[in-house]
Amino acid sequence: MPTLTLLSPHTVFSPGEAVRFGCSVLLGHHLSDFHLYKHGVSTPLVTQRAEQGPTPVELTLTDIETFHQGSYSCRYRIKSGFPPQLLSSPPSNSINITVVELLTPQHWFNTSTEAPAGSVIKGHNFNITCSTHQQYPGGSFQLRLIRSNGTVRQTLPALSPSVTFTFPDAQSSNEGYYYCLYRVQMGGRTFISRESQPLPIAIRDPDPVLSPMVISWIVSSLTFLVTVVVIIIVAKVLCNKEKKPTELERETRTCVDNTYVALSINKL
Repeated sequence: MPTLTLLSPHTVFSPGEAVRFGCSVLLGHHLSDFHLYKHGVSTPLVTQRAEQGPTPVELTLTDIETFHQGSYSCRYRIKSGFPPQLLSSPPSNSINITVVELLTPQHWFNTSTEAPAGSVIKGHNFNITCSTHQQYPGGSFQLRLIRSNGTVRQTLPALSPSVTFTFPDAQSSNEGYYYCLYRVQMGGRTFISRESQPLPIAIRDPDPVLSPMVISWIVSSLTFLVTVVVIIIVAKVLCNKEKKPTELERETRTCVDNTYVALSINKL
């Protein structure tokens, strides 16, 4: 039975990297070739002819993808008998590798409905959500803001496929381009996804028509106007009551062309 070792310094890889295995055997005569097998696959992924000299023989898996993740073992073959025949050894011990593929996260923001598209009203709150479809234990999201005077970063643990960064009081310092990335540490290595597309956010001053001071002034003006109208109506009603005609005036009214004209009586 041969012995399989991992010549690469780690067991966790990114797509596109190479994994180097070593297959060794104590026998040194009549060796033909070595094969690297993935568990569940009948054909070898790598074949290396045996060279004269000591083992291990290096078996390199190049340009790996996510489907290369799994358990690996090796075998060797020897020439034996006459005429020579190839005999295969039993499989070696197994070594498991992990392939980490981090997808580019998506992100979007929410704010008050009265804000123009792509904008946040100054003083209002807004949220930015980062999301990914591929998640690993212990991962985190990082939100990066690029603005005119520098870069600001925030990090939250990825306790779920989506996390939300909250900004309770939007100010001019929150204006700029936001990027989101996903990162995770596995096997002593740090893996970082590509950054998302830029998300521009502009901070707008409140509309003067809707400012609290203007609203207060409008309410005060309407209240004053209503009060004045009420006073005028009450005064008019009281005035009409005082001007009720006397009984003598009512008796001396005459109808001319369907119009009532009050005749005043001169008092002596």
